[in-house]
Amino acid sequence: MKISYVCLIYKSVNWLKFVYKQFHKYTKLNEGDEFYFVANDACPDVLTYLKDNNINHYIHNNTEEQKKEWYINNVYRAWNKGAKKAMGDYIIFLNSDMAFSKDWNINLINKINNNNCVNSRLIERGPPNGLPTMIGGHGIEKNFGNNYNDYDEKGFIEIAEQIKSKKLIEKGLYMPMIIKKEHLEYINYYPEGNITIDNFDKLKLCPLDKIKIFNYNYATQDDVYKKGLGCVPGDKVLMYNLSKIGIQHYTSMDSIVYHFQQGEMSE
Repeated sequence: MKISYVCLIYKSVNWLKFVYKQFHKYTKLNEGDEFYFVANDACPDVLTYLKDNNINHYIHNNTEEQKKEWYINNVYRAWNKGAKKAMGDYIIFLNSDMAFSKDWNINLINKINNNNCVNSRLIERGPPNGLPTMIGGHGIEKNFGNNYNDYDEKGFIEIAEQIKSKKLIEKGLYMPMIIKKEHLEYINYYPEGNITIDNFDKLKLCPLDKIKIFNYNYATQDDVYKKGLGCVPGDKVLMYNLSKIGIQHYTSMDSIVYHFQQGEMSE
C-alpha cells in the first residue's frame, strides 16, 4: 500500500515550515510513500522557499476569473490537482494549519478498506478566537494555541494520548482524510465549489453511471448573501457521491490531530 500525503500551501512560509516539521516529526513514511505540497496561487516567498529547500511540490494557479469566485472554489480545484498527481494507491489530505500526534497516520491507514474513507479526530481551538467545531463531527473544542508561535505541543500530546480509542465511528470532519485514489477518480474528484440546494436535489436523482459528468451549479456569493439562498458544501457533496458508490465516511478515534483553524487566512 503506497500513500500520497497532500498538503495545500498559499502565502505563509511560517505555516509551511511548521506543518512540514510537524508532519515529519510524527509521521512514519514507508517505501513508496510520498509527501508534497500543492502551492495554490502561492506567493513568491512560498515558491522560493519550496524551491530553495528542495521540497516536493506542484504549482496550481487559478485563472483571474476563478480568483473572483469564492476562495473555497480555488481550494477544491487545488485539492483535485493534488489528487490527480498522486502516485500512491491511497491519498491522505492535510491542511497547513494542523499539528499531529503519535501514530496519527498509522491509525488512519489501519482502518481503511475498500468500502470506506477515514478521517482523523480533531481537537480544534474553537471560540472565541476560532470557529465552533462542526456538530456531529466528533471534534473537541480545546485551545492549544492560536498559531505556530504559541502552540502548546506538550499539552496537546498529553490530551491526545488520554482520549485515544480504537473505535471507528460513522461520519466526522473532513480532514485529514485517507481515501483510495480509485474511488476519487470514479466520482470525478471534488466538486469545485459549494453547490446550490436545488442542484443537490438533482444530484440525488442522478444515475450512478452519470455522476462523473453531472453538471454542477455552483453557488455564488450573491446567491447566499443577497438572494438568501442556501448551499451545500463541496465536502458534503463529495461524501454523498462516495456513498452512492458504497463508500462510507468514518472517523478513527485514535488518530488525533490539532487544528488551529484559519491558519494562513488569518495572516
